[in-house]
Amino acid sequence: MARIAEGAGVSRPALYQYFANKDEIFASAFVAMFEAQVEQAVDELRKDGTTADQLDGFLQRFVGDLWERMAESEHADEIESAKTGDLALAIGELLTDVWRQLDGRLAELAPGKSAALVAQRRGWSDLLQLGPKGLRADQPTIDVYRQRLRSLAISVAADIDASQR
Repeated sequence: MARIAEGAGVSRPALYQYFANKDEIFASAFVAMFEAQVEQAVDELRKDGTTADQLDGFLQRFVGDLWERMAESEHADEIESAKTGDLALAIGELLTDVWRQLDGRLAELAPGKSAALVAQRRGWSDLLQLGPKGLRADQPTIDVYRQRLRSLAISVAADIDASQR
């Protein structure tokens, strides 16, 4: 806590005014970083450009940038294993929000209420949510992982675009 207080330019007692321990500081910092990733990713879905560019931007900002940060951090194992109640709850809420916004964008890209179209959108959403995890299973370089994300975006976008013809 002394090193954290020094790095933040505050006294240790002042730091304890806001945080009970370094776990709370870590959780707060991680949630703030994650919130920024979510905001940037959602912004990509609204940018002008092709469906592939929007989905790629979303994946690059949300999972690509986050994975790159994790890969570069000497604390990656600590971060990935952090399962404190408040942290897990906050991250869960952010994930729910980002996937809800992705689903909303998919509904705009492929509007309609037929059971077939709803199922198709669910499939696209599943691929965009779960696919990135599998794409890094072999621990690729960051450049390879980002290219895989681009390929995933292009593939899903091609199916979305084809569904509208």
